[in-house]
Amino acid sequence: MLDSPSSPAYPSPPMITASQKLLGIGQSAGAWFLFGLLSFNTGCEYVRPTMNAPLDQYDADYGYRSTNLPPSKTGSSDGLFIVSSFSGGGARASALSYGVLRELARTPIRWEGVDKRLVDELNIINALSGGSFTAAYYALYGDRIFHDFEYRFLRKDWESELRSRIFRSPSNWVRLWSPYFGRAHIFSELLDEALFDGHTFGDLVSLRRRPMVFIHASDMASLSRFEFNQRQFDLICSDLNQLHISVATASSAALPVLLSPISMTNYAGQCGYLPPAVMQEEKTTTWGRQRANELRSYLDAEKRPYIHLLDGGLSDNIGMRAVLENTAFVGDLESTFRSLGAKRIRKLVYLMVSAETTPDLNQYTMNEIPGLMPVSRALVDIPINRYSTDTAELMRQAVSQWRKELRQRPPGTDGIFAPDADIYFINASLTEVADPEEQARLMNIPTNLALTDNELDRLLLAATKLLRNDKEFQRLLRDLDADAAKNPPASQ
Repeated sequence: MLDSPSSPAYPSPPMITASQKLLGIGQSAGAWFLFGLLSFNTGCEYVRPTMNAPLDQYDADYGYRSTNLPPSKTGSSDGLFIVSSFSGGGARASALSYGVLRELARTPIRWEGVDKRLVDELNIINALSGGSFTAAYYALYGDRIFHDFEYRFLRKDWESELRSRIFRSPSNWVRLWSPYFGRAHIFSELLDEALFDGHTFGDLVSLRRRPMVFIHASDMASLSRFEFNQRQFDLICSDLNQLHISVATASSAALPVLLSPISMTNYAGQCGYLPPAVMQEEKTTTWGRQRANELRSYLDAEKRPYIHLLDGGLSDNIGMRAVLENTAFVGDLESTFRSLGAKRIRKLVYLMVSAETTPDLNQYTMNEIPGLMPVSRALVDIPINRYSTDTAELMRQAVSQWRKELRQRPPGTDGIFAPDADIYFINASLTEVADPEEQARLMNIPTNLALTDNELDRLLLAATKLLRNDKEFQRLLRDLDADAAKNPPASQ
């Protein structure tokens, strides 16, 4: 059998379409002769890639999990704890999240007597689809992102490169004939070569630094969020350390129709994993019960031998639903951060970066039945946009409630949160752009993997303005300045 262990898996026989003909595919007798020759040589054999490796023995202290990463780059506590979400939205989302990261790095603060940057206190990033490329690159390379991410990713035409690999490579035509290999796997290989340099999640563990990045994909069977962290992989007795980062990001960006799903093998029951008590407890909320049922479903490898993953935006396009669902699953805010290994939080910051789209009404002015592509886009965009709006509002309400609960705690209460703890919710989303015309221009940038220089520059400028103009961001800086006045710089 042909085997490609470093490549992902999905069925998609190559079909010559009008767009391919425009690229010159199907018009070359020599190309078809080569394709036929390769097919003849491989006979009925298929590429059967294996994505994820089994876990030999479960160990609660092993792998890519937040408890294995130290607090911050310059401190020894979790006093200032920033949780961010980088939304989906193609290269537009990658650019907006990069712009916000860059602005955080440009923001000096003094915290606990130490001069640092706000980005140094970024602890967790929930990322998906376009936002996952930025998040994973920053987790892997740190400040290097501010020197080379623009030319390595943002100013490259990834769509043209991917099309070329799919349509103009006879060897890939043969691989795509396999029902176990698809377009998303070719994308994963491209990302591995051109962006992530062959690195795995094990390499992230060895760096021993935050932020912890939770890359999200969507489980086709349960219609739920699937996270690339060892806690999730413990359920299926799989070793995340051996998985290439490119596989996670390609899974998270596998938009239906354009890219194929990526599949994981379920090895549940083979590593000695025992579900924690929290998974068996009766939940008091619908969200908690739903999340518990979703997680328990992975424990039966006979019923669920494979997990097929699509774009993370289908289950949570702004990344903040993970915060709400995980809190409902664990029970409360205190328990959530205890499970993350956090200690003595004084300022908890939720930072939402969302590159939302807006409907283009000009597409529907003709009295004609919309074609396949407009309908396909609507099938994806309608639930994503409606879902995202609801999630953002629910998150805002939850933060308000959590802040109230912290203030109402009895004096002397000991826990993860300090007595003077506060919570901030910063919304750096395109919906918050003040100029209506500029907002429309930004939100109508196509959701693809190719930006013009002008589009990129506009998005980076918008990221700076969104962060600087946000009232909660301004409140955070005022409070940090007030705290700094009480804590002079540490002696050198």
